[in-house]
Amino acid sequence: MRWIKENTSHKMVLALLEGGDLVPEFEKLADVYIVNTPKFALHARVWSKLNRMSGIDHSNTINKIAEYLPDVIFANSLIAINYAVKLKEKLGVKVICNIHELESAFYYMAHANYPAALVKADWLMMGSYAVKNYYMNNFPIDKNKASVIYDFIGDEDVSRRTLTDIKSLHNIPLSAKIVGAMGSLNWRKGHDIFSYVAREVIKHSPDTYFIWVGGKKESADYKLLVREVKLLGLADRVILVGEQADIQSYYEAFDVFLLTSREDPFPLVCLESALARTPIICFENSGGMPEFVRDDAGFVVDYLSIDQMAEKTLLLLGDGSLREQMGAVGRERALNNHTISKLGPSILELIEEAL
Repeated sequence: MRWIKENTSHKMVLALLEGGDLVPEFEKLADVYIVNTPKFALHARVWSKLNRMSGIDHSNTINKIAEYLPDVIFANSLIAINYAVKLKEKLGVKVICNIHELESAFYYMAHANYPAALVKADWLMMGSYAVKNYYMNNFPIDKNKASVIYDFIGDEDVSRRTLTDIKSLHNIPLSAKIVGAMGSLNWRKGHDIFSYVAREVIKHSPDTYFIWVGGKKESADYKLLVREVKLLGLADRVILVGEQADIQSYYEAFDVFLLTSREDPFPLVCLESALARTPIICFENSGGMPEFVRDDAGFVVDYLSIDQMAEKTLLLLGDGSLREQMGAVGRERALNNHTISKLGPSILELIEEAL
C-alpha cells in the first residue's frame, strides 16, 4: 500500500504482489498495479513469490509507482517487505511494515533475505506482542523502531442480520450445541486437532455438533480431513462446510469457538467470533490470541492439549451462565480495543509521522 499526500488529504496507490478475487474492491479505493500473477501451489504462491519475480516485474511496477511521487510506503505484511525496500531504495522514502507472521512463515520463505530488509524498514508495526517478542528475540531490530498495534476488524454493522438458520441448513436439532472453528486447511491452523477434540467432546456430549468453516472442497487437504472424520466415526457430528460467503450466520450459530491453531499471530476470526458473544478456547504459546482471551473471554490451555481443550469445551457447553459471561467480556473487549475506529487513528498517526 503506497500513501500519497495531496494538500491535507491522503490518497493511495496500491501495488499488489498478486491479483485475486478482491482486486475489484481494491480498485474502488485506489489505483491498483499487480506485480505478479503466478499460478502455483499455495505454499509456493504465498511464501516464495518474491524470489520468483523477475527484475522486469520489479522495475515496471516501481517505475509506475514512482510517477505518483509517494511520500511513504506501507507494506502490509512481511511478505511484502523486500519489495517495499526496493521501492524505498528507488524513491528515497520511508517504509512502514505491518508484520503478522511468526516462525513458521520462514519455513516457506528465503530466510536469508528478510533480516536485511527488516533492518532497512523505518518502522515495524507488530500485530501482537507475541509477534513483537518473536522478532525482537530473533532479529537485530532496533526496539525503538517497533511497536504493537493490534490487528483489527471492521466496526460492527448493527444493521447486519443473520441470513441463514445454520441448524436448519445442516439438519441440526434445535436443542443441540455447536462448537465452531474457521480457517484454511493447513498444518498451522490445526484442522486435524479440531477433529480430535470433537472425538473427546462427543464421547461425553453426543448431541454436540462441530462445524469447520473454510478450505476449498476440491483440495487434497479437505478430502483428507473428510476421510479422517469418517474413520473417526464422526461423519454425522463433524460438518466440514468449506468456504462460505455468509460467515456471519456461522458465528451467530456457534456456542463455543475453538482456535486450534498451532501458530497464529492474532487471528481476526476470533475477534469476529467475540463480537457474536462466543467464548474462545485457544492454546498457549501459539501466538497472540492468549493476549485477547486471557482468563475471562474463554480459556487458554496448554499447547496442543486435546484433553484440556475438550475439558474446557464441555465446561462451557454445560454452563450457560459462564458461556454468556465470557462471551460478553470478549464482545466488549473486541468492540473497545480491536476495531478500525479504535486502532485506525493510531495507524494514521504513525503514517503521518513518517510523512
